[in-house]
Order: sequence, then C-alpha cells, then structure tokens
Amino acid sequence: MVKRVFPFLFILLLCLPSCFRGVKRSEEISIGEIKFEGNHSVSDNKLRELLPIKKGNPYIERLLMAGAERIISFYRGKGFFDMRISKREGKFLKVQNEIEMTYYIFEGFRSRIDTVVIEGNTLFTDRGIRRILSVNDGDYYDEAIIGAGEYSLSKEYAEKGYTNAMIRVHRTILGNHAASKRVLLDVEISEGGKVWVRDVRFKGLKGVREKIVKREMKIEENDLYRPSLVYESQSRLYKTELFSDVDIQEKRVTDDSVDLVILFKEDKSKFIQVGFGYESPNKALLLFRWGHLNLFGNLQRLVIDLSLKGNPELEHWEDIRLTYRESYLLNSGFNLVASPALERKFTKKYKESNLSLDIILERPILINSQISFLYDFRRATILEAPNITNRASVRYLYEGRDNIMVPRKGLRLLSQIEYAGGFLGGDNHFNRGRFDIASYHPLPFGIVLAIRSSVILTFPREEPEEISTDVRLEMGGYGTMRGFEEASIGRLDERGKMSGLDQLLFNLEFRIPVYKRLFSSLFTDVGNLWMNYSDISLRNPHIGVGFGLGYITPIGVVRVDYARALEDIAPDYTGKLYVNFAHPF
Repeated sequence: MVKRVFPFLFILLLCLPSCFRGVKRSEEISIGEIKFEGNHSVSDNKLRELLPIKKGNPYIERLLMAGAERIISFYRGKGFFDMRISKREGKFLKVQNEIEMTYYIFEGFRSRIDTVVIEGNTLFTDRGIRRILSVNDGDYYDEAIIGAGEYSLSKEYAEKGYTNAMIRVHRTILGNHAASKRVLLDVEISEGGKVWVRDVRFKGLKGVREKIVKREMKIEENDLYRPSLVYESQSRLYKTELFSDVDIQEKRVTDDSVDLVILFKEDKSKFIQVGFGYESPNKALLLFRWGHLNLFGNLQRLVIDLSLKGNPELEHWEDIRLTYRESYLLNSGFNLVASPALERKFTKKYKESNLSLDIILERPILINSQISFLYDFRRATILEAPNITNRASVRYLYEGRDNIMVPRKGLRLLSQIEYAGGFLGGDNHFNRGRFDIASYHPLPFGIVLAIRSSVILTFPREEPEEISTDVRLEMGGYGTMRGFEEASIGRLDERGKMSGLDQLLFNLEFRIPVYKRLFSSLFTDVGNLWMNYSDISLRNPHIGVGFGLGYITPIGVVRVDYARALEDIAPDYTGKLYVNFAHPF
C-alpha cells in the first residue's frame, strides 16, 4: 500500500510550487495612497500622521485597524463624540501590487463646554484659574487644551511652593441629542500645603570647591521648593563648564519638606584645542586655544587664543588674545573680563598692527540673559599712521539656543549701543548701534532652518572718511557673505580694501541630515555696506549662494562649503571654497 501511495505523493510535491507560483504573499503587498472622505474639520495630512502605517509600508491589517482607532480617539478628543468611520475601503492595484485605502468619515457635531465649575481653590481666584487653564464656558471641547491647562495649573501651584497640589478635571456629557451635546467640566483642586527644602547635599565633587557650587545655586536650605529655581540652578551649574553632568534628585522627607541631592560628574578644567582651515583661493588657517576654567579654584578663567593665517605670496595675519575672567568680582553679582590682544597684518599693499584692551563688567539679569558694560582701548598703526580709539558701550545678550555649537532650536539676540571718542579722548568720534538676531527652527525630517539678521548703524561726529579703518566694518568671507573675497564689499579705503560704517546682513541656511552625524547645507547670504547711513538702500544687494557638507564631532562641527557670488564677476572667477570648524552663525 505504501509503495503505491509514495509515487503519488512525490508527483504532488513536484506540482505544489507551480500551483502557488502566481500567488503573492500578503507581506509583499504594500500600501498605496491613503485617502479620506467626509473630513471637513481635520486635514488629510493630520489624519495620515495619526496612522501607524504609511504609503509604501507592507499591508498589515492590524495596523490599519489600529489607525482607525487612533483617528476615532483623536476626533473624540476634539469633542466629536458621535464621530465614526462608516467604511474603510481598499482598492487593489494589480500593476503596482499595492492597495489604495480610503477611510469614509462621519464627523458629526462638535460639542462645546457648557460650564466650568471650580472647587477647592483658595490660592487663586476662579477667574485666575480659568485664565491659566485657557478654558471658558462656550469654548469648543478640546482634550489637548484641557490637558495642557491641567499641567499649567499644577506648575503655577508648584511655583508658589504647593508641589503637592492635585488637579483633577471631571467631564460630564450633557444632552442626548448629537447636535445639543455639551460638556460640564468640574475642576477639583486639592491644594495641600507648602513644601520646603530641608537639606541640600552635593555628591561627586573632587576638584571643584563646594563654595563655587553654592554660589551658583538659586535654591537653598529652608527655601520654598520651587521647580523653576531647581532648573535655573542646574542651568547655572552647567554654564560653569566644570561639569559634564548635573543630576538633581528630590527625596521626599515629609509631606511638607524635601531633601535635594545633587550628583556631579566633573569635567576637565584644562583644555587644548587645535584647528586647521582653508579658504580659497590660497589661504591656510591655524587656530590654537589653551584654557583653564578654574585657575585659582574660584572659577577664575584664563584662555589664550592664537590665530595664524597665510598664503604662498607670504602675506600673513597674526592674532593673539588673552582673556581673563574673574567671576563674582568682590563677591558682587558682576563678572570682570579683561582681554588684551595683538593683531598684525602683513600684505603686499599695507601693514597694520592693532594693540587693544577690552574690559567688561557683566551681570546675569534673567535666565539666559546678561547685561554688560564695556570699555575698549585700541591703538592701530596702519601704513605707519597711528590712531587711538577709546569707546564705551552697553550690551544685552540673550542666549536661548538648545546647543551653542550645534543649535537645533532657540534664539540668540545681541543688542549694543556704543560711544567712541568725545570726553573719552582718541582720534575717532562716533556713536554706533548694533542689533543681531539668530533663530533656529526644527523642520520635518530633522532639517534645521537657521536664520540670522544683523543691522549695524554708525553715526559719526566727524566726517565719515576721517574714521580710521580699524574701527570700520568689513564684509565678505565665511562669517558674513560667502562667495565674496574678504573685505570686498563697501567703499575702497587707504589699504586697498573695502570697508564701511553701516551694515545690513541677512543669512538663511537649511541644515539637512544625511547619515548619522553627517549633514548637508544649502544657504543664501544677502547684504551690503555703506559709508553713510543716509545712503542705505535695499536695492541691488550683494547675494551669495552655495551648498556644503559637514560632520558633527564631539567638540563641534567641521564644514566644507562652496559658494558663488550672484553678480558681475571676473572671467576667471570659480567661486569660493571654505573649510571651517564651526557654523558661520
């Protein structure tokens, strides 16, 4: 019997592959276009974002069902309590081997809030709580707004020291008819009592004195426990650059007191940095920096910067600057910065030597903000003609970027008012105002849009041409207008270079991730320089465009950029190539 069955089974096994040759496995069928019908209040793009499956993904039924549930949940969170998906239809496209999905949506009516009832509040008035919640009678019901309001109210209570406060929002749907459904919100508040800091302890300190840490702390023993002060303390400790990690842990002791334990990982206080760069057509750069961030054990800093540039024509540029910083001068809230510098330039057309001293008093005034008072002395010798400049200025700086070296979001703002000469003495007499703003915006797919605007206006108290070139502005090159020679925009001066007194500059850059730490960039620079503010015009600006590649290293960014000027250029002009160790802004 077995001998008779065996040949039959053998023939059947040979035939099976041919039987299934034309059958496609479900995993090989992909999702095509995803469409929606009947959605009037929510866009197609928003609904597609809710789906766990996208165009081009393999067809998986359970993910499509999960997507339908997410859409229903989203709509009902917006107050469409009778919303439903009346039909989900799939159309198989044989040629593309994909299924085109269509969701048919019945939105129904959107409910509003009937009444907001508030109970248990003594610290804030009903009106104040409604303002914090951003919810009022008659508003459309929106679960996201209500949830954000709960968080904001809890935060406000915590900032008053009531970190134990409990906020509960109860929702009751009123009415049976779909068109008349409304929601009663009952905000139940249990304020509890104030919470105090009983003890603050530090762990992990080795080379950094506890005195330095305590000075940066904004919250101490016996203070009300306020989260904003904890965050500000952590931010200030990071800004000392002495720590690679600052972890603040809360240990609840009783209902009305906590202990704070701060765990530190110290960073190295000494550092050496060496950088190389290249700028077409033939200029090489060498950068050297040495620093000590805690020189005498009280957060004193000393940094020495050396910059050397040269080309085959034996032209060279030498800059050396020493910066000393004394934190909390005489136990005040001010920091003192003293920075002498020597700059020398040797070119075929001219020689220049600048000796300067900057003295700065600065003080933090808000989180991420500081105000500075500056005095600058400069003795410049250009073509063997010395000029002395004395100037004083007031500067405001806001640093709100998420990362100084590789920002992805945030804002940096600098404004400055300057007075030169006059009763201070010297050979240059002018007033100057400066406003710089750089903003960073995260876009989809990890792209970052970086924008900078810079306006500098100079008001001479003498003839503009009498102001020496060492305090004029220069435009062109990597930091301002890429695609142009350095100091190639403005009016020709005695050195054979271009300079000016008034500047308008706009930079726009898309920083696009490529692979892991590798990114590309597309940029446009627009700007101009003038010798007299009355000549400023938005017509006929200089424009440079380009692209580049960069790599994010642990200590910053390495970039290679190519740029071209969009205007009349020499026949042999081939654009500019830049190799640098930082973003231009």
